[in-house]
Amino acid sequence: MPEIHCFSFVEDEPSAEVLKKLVQMQNAQAESTWLRFRAGFPKVLGGYGQIKKRIPPLLEMARNDLHSLILTDLDQEECAPTLIRQWFAIRPAQPIELPSSLFFRVAVREVEAWLMADRDRFARHLRIPTANFPRLPDELQDPKRELLGIIRRKGHTAWHREMLPRGTAHIGPKYNERICDFITRSWIPEIAAVNSPSLNRAIQAILRLPGD
Repeated sequence: MPEIHCFSFVEDEPSAEVLKKLVQMQNAQAESTWLRFRAGFPKVLGGYGQIKKRIPPLLEMARNDLHSLILTDLDQEECAPTLIRQWFAIRPAQPIELPSSLFFRVAVREVEAWLMADRDRFARHLRIPTANFPRLPDELQDPKRELLGIIRRKGHTAWHREMLPRGTAHIGPKYNERICDFITRSWIPEIAAVNSPSLNRAIQAILRLPGD
């Protein structure tokens, strides 16, 4: 089957694993073309600012039919369309139309919401009762802070404590390891999408790839 080789940029390691899982899902259902990451991608950039800086070259790459897969967090921005308009300099009166070779998705409000949306599996992975996790994680203002709060209150093992931040750190030394292990081993995007509209939109978009 023909393959499209893609560049890819994300904010953090969990986002990279999420995007890999979405590409796996797309390829499992593909009828004509598979997506493949280029060697060394997805590239973790350590925050949305570094992704935003790459928008002009990403658009230039798209004009030259080079494909890219981008995943960023909404964080405290109003909504995904507002973020896209700001980043891509699209005026309010203009429709949002990005090149078909540029797959750009926004997790509402952070990729942790997409993980918590698979409530039962996430709860089992963290060994914390399901009832502690929100049913509608897209509605959380700060999903990562909510998750860390749950772990702080309900986690009772040494590795729970190692997921929690120390000093000025935003996450603990074992946070990414535990979260990424869940994504690769247990997370089922289609099930999580039932509780996360933004993930459902991302899934529908990636299933339409490759575009014309």
